[in-house]
Amino acid sequence: MKVSVAKLVSVILERMAATRGKVPTEKAMRSFLLRQGYNRNDIDSAIEIINTHLAQKPVYTTQAPPVRQLAFYESTKISMEVHQAMTRLELMGLLDPYEREVLLERFIHSEGQADMESLDFALSFVVGTARNAEAQQTMLTVFEGYSPTLH
Repeated sequence: MKVSVAKLVSVILERMAATRGKVPTEKAMRSFLLRQGYNRNDIDSAIEIINTHLAQKPVYTTQAPPVRQLAFYESTKISMEVHQAMTRLELMGLLDPYEREVLLERFIHSEGQADMESLDFALSFVVGTARNAEAQQTMLTVFEGYSPTLH
């Protein structure tokens, strides 16, 4: 995409956001952009990009991801609190199935029963290192039992 078309898309979206409540028509937007001195071909391309994007319907998942049942030996290695925290993280989309399995394997091979402190350590060093600071903060907030704060 040309830089001028990308700039035009930005200008159009800013103009649409500036008019609160009433979105300008395509004809009005074209005349505004022509008065601003933009090229007609670039205007056509930018409006086509926006119309294509706005015509797409959002995809929503209607079902929650399946929660894996633990085997007996797995359930004896982690406390109920740890299981609930991992389920919360997974349902919020902050823990992938692969990462869950890595955590479970770590707890299975450790001595004793995993508690919240063990989970905190494992999340910080196993899972958290692959995430940015915002995702780490959200993960720890959900881990502590609060609802996620999305920025």
